[in-house]
Amino acid sequence: MTITRPRVLSTVGEWRRLALRPGGVLALVSCLYGVAQLLLVSPALGIGWDEAVYASQFSAHAPPAVFSAPRAQGVPVLVTPVVAVTDSVVVLRLYLTVLSSLALYGAFAVWLRIRPDHLAPVAALLFGGCWLSLFYGNQAMPNGYVALAAVAAVGFLVLTGRSRPALVGLAGSLAVMSLMRPSDALVAALPLVVAALAGLRRNRIAALAAIAAGLAVGWGQWAIEAVARFGGLATRLRDAGVHNGTGWTVSVVEHARALDGPTLCRFGADCGPVSPVALIWWLAIPVMTALGLWSAWRARRLGPIALAAVTGVVMALPYLFYVDYAAPRFLTPTYALLSLPIAEAVVTATRLRRPVVVAMIAGLLAHFALQGAYAYRMAAINRQDRDEIGLAVQALHRMGVRPPCMIYGQSGVQIGYLLGCESQGIIQRFAQRPPLRIRQALERGDRLVVVYKNVRLPPYVRTWREVDLAGRWRARFPAMSADAPPLAVPHRPGGRAAPQGSQNRP
Repeated sequence: MTITRPRVLSTVGEWRRLALRPGGVLALVSCLYGVAQLLLVSPALGIGWDEAVYASQFSAHAPPAVFSAPRAQGVPVLVTPVVAVTDSVVVLRLYLTVLSSLALYGAFAVWLRIRPDHLAPVAALLFGGCWLSLFYGNQAMPNGYVALAAVAAVGFLVLTGRSRPALVGLAGSLAVMSLMRPSDALVAALPLVVAALAGLRRNRIAALAAIAAGLAVGWGQWAIEAVARFGGLATRLRDAGVHNGTGWTVSVVEHARALDGPTLCRFGADCGPVSPVALIWWLAIPVMTALGLWSAWRARRLGPIALAAVTGVVMALPYLFYVDYAAPRFLTPTYALLSLPIAEAVVTATRLRRPVVVAMIAGLLAHFALQGAYAYRMAAINRQDRDEIGLAVQALHRMGVRPPCMIYGQSGVQIGYLLGCESQGIIQRFAQRPPLRIRQALERGDRLVVVYKNVRLPPYVRTWREVDLAGRWRARFPAMSADAPPLAVPHRPGGRAAPQGSQNRP
């Protein structure tokens, strides 16, 4: 006993010291980030429109949805290990929760080699606590991975002056970014190239080559796909610009209105007025960034922090002055990169007098409370809508809708993915004439279903049989051919069909 007890105490003490080291704290932050996603967002959240497009590209159970010109193949590749073997959205959510938590750790772990103090875990905590990081962490969307790849890329560029293996990390980070969103990668590369030319004394040419190689991965794939599917690179670039509404504009106010949601300020979505609380949080970011840069300058370690801040600002400019609508997730890379100078200010404040420390802790708690509340609210709003979609899918499945089939209408992409059908979605209105893909589906004899809840129907479907699905969701079915299997749909008096299970409603 006299020998074993000191060894046990020593082992416990060693684990405690390891846990309090920056690497241990960063690992803890990454785990908490994953847990927060599960608690605030829930893996039961249904699949979104963009997610369904990405997930369907290599899915084993559903045909690929229409892939518009601006999109890239990074997210489809990312989710392939799951969607190739199962159609479970819950499994996909759990997979992405683990993956995003590991990505958070990996991106900020690069900075542990630059700053051996607690800068990296504090920055990861600040970024992981944003509602955008929490809400989109377990969703099949590219912006979070672009953000973390940008954090890693800046860190690897700083390290290239000390270590040649960092060049591999730099190229890999740019490759991930360019596969996810090629335009974001190109914008991020600009300050990195300038920094390499102006600040690196060693491995300068190698660093430029690594940046070019990383960009070539995503842009090369995008260009090859442009030739194969979109009529050429110039045509795809033009179509992508039209799709995203690009051109000189000022959308700062729109982004301010979207600080607390919704997820997209476009297609008639009401983003409401600017929230004073959210605006105070937003304005605190440049103030804290300036304090962090000043602290780093005083400590004679400005270079890496300044590069992160400049890259973050540069990545925000296209979305503030070139894209004519706002989506909060567009600024995710900026928030990730600015978390580093803000963390510098926080770490410096912990060494100052007690009132400063208390004020900093209060500010951090307010940040986490506000952003956590936004994440929970956004998840609740989206879950309500997506749960109704799930119920509509169940009703259609009970009616016997099976491949080969075509789903056309509101949320048609999600419904089509969940049913394993071809799909064509609409947002605000139906086409006044049947689109080409719809006519082709009818000519093939596919089961066509028009789904809608609050849009005006086009003339060519108004005489089709109407069926109640779930909530406000309705479906219309065209006249069926003689050899088509009948739908298992009970009928109400008056001619309107009702879904199974609705006969007992009052």
